[in-house]
Amino acid sequence: RYLFTATFRSDGSSKFAPNNRWGYFPAAAFGWRISEESFMEGTRDWLDNLKLRLSYGTAGSDNINSGLWRETWKTSNITVSGVPDVSYIPEGLMANPDLKWEVKHNFNAGFDLALFANRLLFSVNYYLSKTTDMLYMYNVSVPPFTYNTLVANIGSMRNSGVEIAVGVTPLKTKDMLSLIHISEP
Repeated sequence: RYLFTATFRSDGSSKFAPNNRWGYFPAAAFGWRISEESFMEGTRDWLDNLKLRLSYGTAGSDNINSGLWRETWKTSNITVSGVPDVSYIPEGLMANPDLKWEVKHNFNAGFDLALFANRLLFSVNYYLSKTTDMLYMYNVSVPPFTYNTLVANIGSMRNSGVEIAVGVTPLKTKDMLSLIHISEP
């Protein structure tokens, strides 16, 4: 009758500075099969399932290139004037040691309904998703910045909506081929 699950993830990524490498992402879900309750006994000849659902969880994203939290260098101007001369210059991205996990928070609430030997199915789901600390590469002014590109955790985004699904099985038999008559010309 009562369903409950809980998970806890701990993810690490070397794409972030040592103080932000680990992200912690909990999730939990609860379901209640109302159709299994004793007060629903009179409906069991036509009601197969009535279930309420609630869930909340977080997930992390490290969808950026490696090494953006520290300054990186590349070779430049190899000149030969008797002796090879190699110089190094920064790669052109501002280092950001404060980069951290992008986090998506998801909340869902809904119900499932199955009627008439599971021939008619309904599912309604409300969802709310909010992403925080979004990882984003954007252009900045030079000066005050040394380079014109920076990757940072900026902004948040929110999505919400309702999903409705209906399923119908109008015909149910053991041998569907016996219902089809093929005539030859």
